[in-house]
Amino acid sequence: MIAQLLKLDARVLRLGLVAVPVMVALLGWNQVLRPAWQTRQNAAAQLAATRQTIAELPARQAQAAALARETAALDRSLDAPDTAPTHIAGLLDGLARGTGVEMLPIFPGQDTEFEGLRETRYEVEASGGYPQLVAWLAAIETRLANVAIQEASFSRQTARDEVRLRLRLAVYRRPATDSQQP
Repeated sequence: MIAQLLKLDARVLRLGLVAVPVMVALLGWNQVLRPAWQTRQNAAAQLAATRQTIAELPARQAQAAALARETAALDRSLDAPDTAPTHIAGLLDGLARGTGVEMLPIFPGQDTEFEGLRETRYEVEASGGYPQLVAWLAAIETRLANVAIQEASFSRQTARDEVRLRLRLAVYRRPATDSQQP
């Protein structure tokens, strides 16, 4: 066999001596070294991501605590289920008197469930000067966190030189639990 190799052209022998080690190196890179390199790169990226997450943990905990406080404050702003119908009417009347608006008596409408809360709609009529009515609406928006103004329509009363406001409100509160119901 060696005798047959010696009979080959020198160029073929040189090519074989260069090509075989190059092929072994390429196979070694593709089969062994490259997967190991990629595994190392993935592990380094995962380690960096873990370190980043650990570094952000105090800020995320502070953010979670702030959100918990905000949730508790919003939950406290919801009226109790048993006092909401009378409470909201008194608040609206107090805001109306404070801004110089004359409000007709209001009565709650039908209660409905809406995204885990109890929704009560109110039809409200009030009259006064346009600036006073706008101030009253602004006071409702800022002071009553659980009230949503769904519709407002103004009409001018030329005989009395004032503006009449028809307002549709929705009040949201926690539903009563079995222990709160009579």
